[in-house]
Amino acid sequence: MIATFRYEFRMQIRRRVLWIVYGLTYAVIVITLNPAYVDLQRGADRDDPTTAMIVSADLLMLLLPIVYGCLLADRLVRDRRLGVVGVLDATPTAPTARLIGKYLGTCAATAVPFALAYFGRAVVYAIVEGEPSALGWAVAVFVTTTVPALLFVGALALAGPLLMPPMLFQVLFVVYWFWGNLIPPRMMPTLADTILSPNSQHVAYGLLGYRPAQQPPNVLVEPDYYTYGPVSEAALNFLRPEADAAVALLWIGVMLVLAVFVLSLARLHATRTES
Repeated sequence: MIATFRYEFRMQIRRRVLWIVYGLTYAVIVITLNPAYVDLQRGADRDDPTTAMIVSADLLMLLLPIVYGCLLADRLVRDRRLGVVGVLDATPTAPTARLIGKYLGTCAATAVPFALAYFGRAVVYAIVEGEPSALGWAVAVFVTTTVPALLFVGALALAGPLLMPPMLFQVLFVVYWFWGNLIPPRMMPTLADTILSPNSQHVAYGLLGYRPAQQPPNVLVEPDYYTYGPVSEAALNFLRPEADAAVALLWIGVMLVLAVFVLSLARLHATRTES
């Protein structure tokens, strides 16, 4: 597993297209979301580094996961396309360990530009605003909000092309990301803002104490208190519990369980194909 991880990581991190597509998408975010991305002030406390790091992660999660998922779409089916599955099966490495190594290696490498963009902005914020604590909050936000989402999206992106051509999966994945994560719940039935959405804000509100200055459409406002939860007149509100610490941990657990479930299906599919 470790050898597979190292090999897949090195191979993925050296892909020029990875850096080019991430760079272009990041430029689009900076240009189109300016000045929000420059100021990082979408919270009630304009000097709060925690809020700034949450806003930074939230803005990057709009588009960068699309790049992340699409770049992973051909990693698992590549061995079969190259005709080396039989050779790999002949090695002492167990298929499950090889799958885990491939999954972790490719996901880690594909997340590197994402992490560089996020932590690079955190360093700039810490220097400009004189808030070194922002670096610690950046780690906490990234680990609790971004990593679980990327683990699930990575598993989905690796397993999906087993059932369809990678290019078709990439198109459907883009559609899924906008429908299930970005479209406001009032517009149509969608998984956006639910505990099944990788782009959910349950951790930000329930665990990290995020309090926006402006009221988003899915925030219920009480006197001097914000809660993130059900959306008025929206479908699937049973999947949008009001955010608290328990719900935040539930969302993290759901993302991890979904990742394991999808990988298990990929392993089962591979076993049936081999037999």
